[in-house]
Amino acid sequence: MPTSHMRLIVRVAVAYFFTVVVLVPGVASAQITVSKSILEFSAVNLIQDVDVVNNANHRIFLKLTVAQMLNPESAEPKRFELNDPRTSPILVSPTQMMLLPGERKRLRVILRKVPDQYDDVYRLAVRPFVGEVDLEDNNNEKASALKVLLGYDLLLLARPDNALAKLHVTRTDSNLVFENKGNTNVLLRRLTQCTAAEQDCEELLPNRIYAGERYEIELPKKGDASKFPVQVWHSQGLDSYKKVY
Repeated sequence: MPTSHMRLIVRVAVAYFFTVVVLVPGVASAQITVSKSILEFSAVNLIQDVDVVNNANHRIFLKLTVAQMLNPESAEPKRFELNDPRTSPILVSPTQMMLLPGERKRLRVILRKVPDQYDDVYRLAVRPFVGEVDLEDNNNEKASALKVLLGYDLLLLARPDNALAKLHVTRTDSNLVFENKGNTNVLLRRLTQCTAAEQDCEELLPNRIYAGERYEIELPKKGDASKFPVQVWHSQGLDSYKKVY
């Protein structure tokens, strides 16, 4: 399987799971939801807000941290934690949050530095703290259980002023290859291969292609493009279009 396929798991709203053994019966789960999974920034859009909701029946403490993804186009991008707000190109407020059951709060993300040439890519981790679980033990005995805390890893995209994705696409009877020769990422949000009569369709793996990245797909239907075309829905920020290869 191409390495680009493996990176799909970190290019969407990735959920972090934390498990902690506690002395209570049963399993307790901290349920939080966020209003956005991807935040887009530019020189005319420097501020984004995200709503966080506590759907659990107990209060939840959250810690919010930002990291920059270095070499996002590579098979193994590096995660660099931005711990100093004095020098960080992006700020999050607040950095800690407490939500009561059913409560909704808003966090603000501010881009302080617009990239010069290529996209800057960040991750915002929304991670719950471990707290106590108030459950009654009917047998008056201690029991071991798991407390599962669910968090999110949001994708933050900062585009330069002259952002332009230049996709070079090569099609063979068995493969479809995308090369991004521009300076900003483009999302292949849906890919479908059908027969020429638009029947017997199969969905292919979507992906976000960063500047300088090459993404190759092995086609399930082998043959000429006139017999088995591939429809691709592209997105660059708010701009979307469809092409057939």
